[in-house]
Amino acid sequence: MIEKKLFNVMDFGATANGICLDTAAVQAAVDACAAAGGGKVLFPRGTYVLATVFLRSNVHIEFEENTLILGALDFYAYAQQEEIDYPAYQDASHTYFDLSMFVGRNCDNIAITGKAKIDMRSVWDEDGVRGKAIRHRGPKCIALKECNRVTIAELDINNATDLAIYFAGCEDVDIHGIKMYVYIDGISPDNSKNVRIYDCDVEAGDDAIVFKSSYTLNRIDVCRNIRVYNCRLKSRCNALKFGTETNGGFYDTEIENIDIRETRISAIAIESVDGAIIDGLTIKNVNIVNVNAPLFIHIGKRMRGPEGREIGAIRNVTLENITVDGPYEPYNAPAPHYFAYKANDFHQYPWIFKGVTEENAAQAISGRYSDWQMTSNCCGLPERHLENITLRNVHMKLDGGVQEYERTVPDVAPAYPEVYVYGKILPAKGIYFRYVDGLTLDNVTVETYRPDAREDFVLEHVTQK
Repeated sequence: MIEKKLFNVMDFGATANGICLDTAAVQAAVDACAAAGGGKVLFPRGTYVLATVFLRSNVHIEFEENTLILGALDFYAYAQQEEIDYPAYQDASHTYFDLSMFVGRNCDNIAITGKAKIDMRSVWDEDGVRGKAIRHRGPKCIALKECNRVTIAELDINNATDLAIYFAGCEDVDIHGIKMYVYIDGISPDNSKNVRIYDCDVEAGDDAIVFKSSYTLNRIDVCRNIRVYNCRLKSRCNALKFGTETNGGFYDTEIENIDIRETRISAIAIESVDGAIIDGLTIKNVNIVNVNAPLFIHIGKRMRGPEGREIGAIRNVTLENITVDGPYEPYNAPAPHYFAYKANDFHQYPWIFKGVTEENAAQAISGRYSDWQMTSNCCGLPERHLENITLRNVHMKLDGGVQEYERTVPDVAPAYPEVYVYGKILPAKGIYFRYVDGLTLDNVTVETYRPDAREDFVLEHVTQK
């Protein structure tokens, strides 16, 4: 085996003193490594301050154990967001890549590894120069576009104010041993293929592991052949999520051995609202504790994307060996956006859904609202049913306590999908199903801590296998 060429960032002028900005030195090392045909860019143990570093093909960035990487405190030190010349149907966070600590574009055979801590230091776009759509979000940690053969491993990522690890149009991606505490999404594959995510601990102010199929590549594409296993997730929004960016689709996805805790909205959310096809999804061996709603499967027709797209589809979904234990109680959580961060809103009261304010603070601290909990639901549309949905060995112990509720569920849901789109309290204490062809419920049970007047399940316009 030929040993990789080694490029020590200290030889290129890095100070590692935790004060001086080492971006130029690191970029010089990366560029020299690439010019030499590739190799390893080594960060000896120390404290480095970085803004934006552009990755190159065949370059492996390796941190020595206990290295500390600090994000530049000046928002304007980072590369600012690039111009695009194609329609941006997707959210701004999924449109721009350059405003990040590590950026890769069209790179092959790249890696960022080592038992290092990366602290982005809670740098937000205080001036709002990125526009209202991005809500003052700052730099991403790692952003990759159309890269192949990628490894990201053993990093401890903290305080990122935009998507922490985001990669779009990438193939053969291996992410493992990541620990993170971040304000926005944790790990976000978008239109990527042959992806493995495993042995990760993710705590996020937005979604923890969230799959996208957006238009950021200026084309319709899909996620395919995704494997996620042995991960522990916490989220102020959704722990495992498909959506909301759903132009293309998701195929051949297997997720197993997942622990989900302290999650405000849904433990598992599977959504197609912009025309995406979700086909062939298996989620098994999941333990869910202290979450709001365990499950949300939803076809909608927001249709944010190129004209002429048909309503999407969700089919061949299996959820197996799932245990749920409530009720949902307060906990500490990352702030979900800039305004919550500025308000020091790190304590999540589930019954205060949009954050603690001066007006509702007393109620937040004193106790729960009577109707705070939300009902899991799996709903297609009259014109596009869910197909072949299987729940096997699913056991839920929920809060309960509902005695009066509305038995009629609205036909029309808001465009943005969350588990409460048809109302917070639905006429089932377990799961509400509507417009499903081929539903299988095999050993699925529901208990509640408090007496509840509702049925375990309600099935409307559903055919069972």
